[in-house]
Amino acid sequence: MRHLNRPADAVLVTCFVIVVLTGAYLAFFDTTGQVVYDGPYEPLRGVEMSEAYASALEISSETPGGLLVRHLHQVASWTFLLVIVLRLVACRSLLQLLPWVTLLGLGGLNVAVGHRVVDGHAWSGWEGLSWQHGAHLLLASGTAVVLVVAWRRAGIQRPGPLSFAVVCLGVTLAALHTLSQVGPHGRWM
Repeated sequence: MRHLNRPADAVLVTCFVIVVLTGAYLAFFDTTGQVVYDGPYEPLRGVEMSEAYASALEISSETPGGLLVRHLHQVASWTFLLVIVLRLVACRSLLQLLPWVTLLGLGGLNVAVGHRVVDGHAWSGWEGLSWQHGAHLLLASGTAVVLVVAWRRAGIQRPGPLSFAVVCLGVTLAALHTLSQVGPHGRWM
């Protein structure tokens, strides 16, 4: 299992870069507040919803490539967490395990906060979404720091050859494409 650490680390970094880039793009469409939906999706016209959810609908249906970016962001996030779990299996000591468990916790919390931001639901006792957006960005920054620490603790001194990076990127993108084809109930779309 130890021989799989290096490709897993490359997939982790690639997924994180994809999440950061797609997240930066999605941040341009970020809004807060309530709005009555008047977009192209007929069944929801006239329904009051959060601006964040209306923005997600707009990105998905009206922005060219918006649905692809949203799916890449979501699938790369879940793939990131899955690879961390697989990476945890390869740990041999508690000292090696700690950064990966921390990374899994931060990543999972970041995914949960990210879903709450899009859903537009404030957690009980909190009005507005601005703190959730800030928490999402802060957790992403913390995840980046812990990823670097975990990667350095794993003993990776230098990156592999360019061909290895290209192959890992290709495998990651193929996995993301395959995972994005699976529907919410585990069926192929």
